[in-house]
Amino acid sequence: MSGNNGWRTQPMYTFKEVARLSGVSASTVRNWMFGYTVEERKVPPLIKASPDATCCSFLNLIEIMVAARFRKAEGTKYEIVKRTYENAKKLYPFEHPFASDLRLKAIGGHIVHMIREKGSLQAIDTPEQFTLPYLVEEAMEQLEFELELASKWYPVGKNIPIVVDPYVSSGVPVIEGRGITVENIEKRFYNGKQKWDFIASDLELPINVIQEVIRFAPKVFHREEMLVDPSLR
Repeated sequence: MSGNNGWRTQPMYTFKEVARLSGVSASTVRNWMFGYTVEERKVPPLIKASPDATCCSFLNLIEIMVAARFRKAEGTKYEIVKRTYENAKKLYPFEHPFASDLRLKAIGGHIVHMIREKGSLQAIDTPEQFTLPYLVEEAMEQLEFELELASKWYPVGKNIPIVVDPYVSSGVPVIEGRGITVENIEKRFYNGKQKWDFIASDLELPINVIQEVIRFAPKVFHREEMLVDPSLR
């Protein structure tokens, strides 16, 4: 299902930006986009891209983020993630299965999705195998969908208005409905030495939102040395 998805498929993120947002290295992003060689063995790419591609789309970003979550969940192997991606493309009419509303979940070394009609889970990497109770994948809960494909990502959860929206500010993390970038608030706090309560008052935002931004931003921009308890400032 690919109609009217130009705003989600156009190149807009560098590999470094995708790495920061998804929590993997830039080299991993390239490997998953183009494949790589290890011990003289060629490992195929997870997400097929043009050989001359230098940027990723919003859907690429979401798929890499979801793949990264799977890799970290219960130590899911790359081979399983790759097989899941390929099988999902065969089973369902989605060009971007990891950015689709399939309710994916990593359980017991397998990647499964909700079988709505049967109220159970099916392992996508081994489609004939079924597993037990339904658990919603955290990454899926952070996404909003349009035409069954991801359209917005709330990286801290939907209860906090930090959003990655390809329609707004070139897809960088912003405060929803305001267009204020997370990076701008972070710079005011760290570089400008402004206290979070002053920033909240100046931007007319709830204090807890500013606190969440300050906790979230260093992780995104790989500045963990700046991680501090906002209450101490």
